[in-house]
This record gives sequence, C-alpha cells and structure tokens, in this order.
Amino acid sequence: MAWYGWLALGVGTFIAVAVISFQLLRASRRGRRFMALPTRAKIRFGRLLLADAHVPLAAKLSLLLLVGYLALPFDLIPDFIPVVGQLDDIAVVLITVGVLIVAIPRDRFEAALGRAEEEAEARRVAKAAPAE
Repeated sequence: MAWYGWLALGVGTFIAVAVISFQLLRASRRGRRFMALPTRAKIRFGRLLLADAHVPLAAKLSLLLLVGYLALPFDLIPDFIPVVGQLDDIAVVLITVGVLIVAIPRDRFEAALGRAEEEAEARRVAKAAPAE
C-alpha cells in the first residue's frame, strides 16, 4: 500500500475512534454532565482531579498528556488545514475524557464533577446578579 493509503487509513481510524468516544460520552450520565460544563469549569475539573490523591496515576498522566498535546504547536493533523486540523484536537479531548471516565473511581469523578458544577453555577449567579 502506498504511503497515502496508510495515511488515509490512520486518519480514518482516528476519526472512527473519536466518533465512538463521543457517542459513549453522550450515552453516559457522567459524560453528558462533563460536556455540559463551561470551559472554565472543565479546567477546574481537571485541576481537582490532579489534586486528588485517590485518582490513579495513569489517569493523572493522561490528563497531563492531554494538556501538553493541546499546548504544543505540533499536532497529528496541523491546525492550518481547515476543519480537520481542529477535529484532531477535539478527538484527542474526547478520547481522553472517555479514558478518564473509565479509569477514575466513580466517587472521585463525581466529587470533582460536582464541585466544578457548583463553582460554575456560583460564577453564573454572581455574573447575573445586578451590580449594587
């Protein structure tokens, strides 16, 4: 097979895994709750997981690798390619969150998610309150 055939196969497999991860996230209650969080609350959720001593090291490492991947300018598919360049970032996030849902004990995941939701709600209420 030519190099572009392998490339197409790799990209297709990656996209298929991302779509399956997205469907699994939508199917689980924890996944839906996570996806409903605003961006700031998702970052807070990640920080809470990293600070929790009961979260397994593998889950913490996958979270740190996700942050590193998103921060580095090098991607699987360069961002200057329209649509597909951004889809790989989204796919990596979806896959990592799916792994976190499986790898982190339910009570720890729920505790961090609940705190992130509470803080997001408090921020929303404070923002909506009229200034005196």
